[in-house]
Amino acid sequence: MLTRFFGFLFRIYLSRELGAELLGVYQVAFSIFMVLLVIISSGIPLAISKLTATYHVNKDTKAENSITTSALIIGLTVATILCVVVLVFKDFIGSIFTDERCIQILITLLPAVIASAVYSAFRGSLWGTQNYFSVSLTELAEQVFRIIIFVLMANWLFESMDGASVAGWSMSVACVLSALLAVFIYFKKGKRLGNPKNFYKPVFKSATPVTGVRVASSLIQPVIAVLFPAMLVLAGYTNEQAMESYGMAMGMTFPLLFLPSTVVGALSFALIPDLSTAIAKKDYNLVSNRIVSCLAFSLFISAMIIPFYMGVGEPIGGFLYDNTASGIYLTRAAWIMVPLGLSNITSSILNAFNLEVKSFVNNILGGVFLLAIVAFGSGLLGVDALIWGFGGCMLITTALNLIMLKRHTKIKLGLTKPLILMAVFVVPSALLAKWCYPLLMLCFPQFISIALCACIGCGSFALLCWLFKLVDFASVIVKFKPKKSKKLV
Repeated sequence: MLTRFFGFLFRIYLSRELGAELLGVYQVAFSIFMVLLVIISSGIPLAISKLTATYHVNKDTKAENSITTSALIIGLTVATILCVVVLVFKDFIGSIFTDERCIQILITLLPAVIASAVYSAFRGSLWGTQNYFSVSLTELAEQVFRIIIFVLMANWLFESMDGASVAGWSMSVACVLSALLAVFIYFKKGKRLGNPKNFYKPVFKSATPVTGVRVASSLIQPVIAVLFPAMLVLAGYTNEQAMESYGMAMGMTFPLLFLPSTVVGALSFALIPDLSTAIAKKDYNLVSNRIVSCLAFSLFISAMIIPFYMGVGEPIGGFLYDNTASGIYLTRAAWIMVPLGLSNITSSILNAFNLEVKSFVNNILGGVFLLAIVAFGSGLLGVDALIWGFGGCMLITTALNLIMLKRHTKIKLGLTKPLILMAVFVVPSALLAKWCYPLLMLCFPQFISIALCACIGCGSFALLCWLFKLVDFASVIVKFKPKKSKKLV
């Protein structure tokens, strides 16, 4: 959570430093980088974590060490090939973008691809043995390194360099430093490298489906990054206006929607090895309890922020980014947080059950809807096309994930009643925050007024959930009442 918080602050700082247009250029290049990153850092650490968890239960230390080594070799090989391909075909890749600066920024991010390959192997091992603090520490260090390096480079070392290029280099240097820290912690824990000879196949077998699914899903982002500005230009926008709109949406509005995912993502991070271990031990009562409580927790946390955004979205955009338009779009997009949070947690649960390949179709169907809305609605709707497209994408993916989860586990999830009641509770909570803001501004500075509205909006929503006995705050993890988890069949 602390790592996500620092990342959130850095996004705000970066948005102010670059401005909407240059931020849009950076986001386009970063979307391509994310595809490269997903190829080497999605399937491999997940596969290693699950395999390591199994070996750890059986106390097979030799296999744990060997599986990490094989992942390291595979990751470095793939990362090197990817970087060479980008450098060789940089002119062709650059011709795809509407702005020639994008390819130069992408090149500054390539060292981060190599470093992430190293980090992924050691992260997967630490993750699988439930060394959550060690993994979290390296990720926190990466964010801190990135912030410090960007500030130093932008303000003292390379003042004449383009701000987006500085952001790219700061990302690469931070990834290298965090990878070195992960290697240090790995060996400090007494772990070693082993003979990878007989372990390439298990890693490939487990990692390839996950990587394929996530790469296919992640490809949507760069397609949108190219398609959305292009469609705006066709509709009569200038290239600068198109990039500004994309930067405002993806660099300002959408990051705020991922705020609940800070908490849900932390839960998902711990959930996969926990469920994998429970499944390996055939502790189905624990599996059932974890699934039901995690879904409840994710839904509540995601819905609780909506009244705050809907009530004072415009002042939030003005205060954080000096851009009230981004705040207006935040108000319209706040509802997306619910399907986004549920999609996050259900994907993690399905991964623990080795259902990555089957969930691929769910992601593709959601992505097709997003692409269709952006392709045919951007000229008419502008940024709203991204909002409705992304929201519809998350709704489709989440609904299909829940159906698949219910069929596979036979657990009664009990989400219908909470969803309906929480949707009702959002309205008075948002109106209360909206009405209180101008009154608070008469007495307090804007920051304090916004903070108090956050307490009012979120607090009133939580209070309504408690009064109607929807959630139990006495539990460590929120549980719906009076539903009880049932044993798997």
